[in-house]
Amino acid sequence: MQSLVGFSVFSDPKMHRADLLAIAGLSFSHYCVTVVPRICSGTSHNQDGSGSNFLCLPEDPQWKTFFAASQGSNAAGTIAGIQYELFNSGSFHNNIFSESNNGGNPLVDNPAPCAVCYVGGRSTILMVPARIQCPDGWTTEYAGYLVSDARVHKRSSYVCWDEAPEVAVGGTAQNQAVIYPVEVLCGSLPCSMYPTGRELTCIVCSK
Repeated sequence: MQSLVGFSVFSDPKMHRADLLAIAGLSFSHYCVTVVPRICSGTSHNQDGSGSNFLCLPEDPQWKTFFAASQGSNAAGTIAGIQYELFNSGSFHNNIFSESNNGGNPLVDNPAPCAVCYVGGRSTILMVPARIQCPDGWTTEYAGYLVSDARVHKRSSYVCWDEAPEVAVGGTAQNQAVIYPVEVLCGSLPCSMYPTGRELTCIVCSK
């Protein structure tokens, strides 16, 4: 299993760890040649247990032994698709993302995709929060905004999400695993550099 930029992805064991890049928010990418579309997933926001990280699940799962019905709450973890909690108006107005890759339609309550691609020849992949440019000598893979679950929910991963997300197949308005933009809380962070309330940018770089 490879873990890159906040996602865990399954890979060919012959591939070098840093040759794989998980792209959050896109099912198809112009950033790399070989793309495997996948589905963003995580734990339901109102559950105390199960995993705390997000996963990039394949669209063609393979099964071994399984039970056809749900187990008791103390007998299994759970995983669900991630949906966008990005509101364009009202008291929860928080959408800083472009909706151009969704035909200009709202992203809110729609399921989120991800993609896995091969970036051969570059041995290191780095997610840099609070930056919109890669360091000198590094290649930009994609840029966007930092996301997580809401602070009033359970803890999840910080993930760099593409600035123009797409929508995945799946049910809408399920309110299971969810993502929100991440905003700054200054104090221990110097307020002159990181004013409270600003949404953080991010960029994914390779070298």
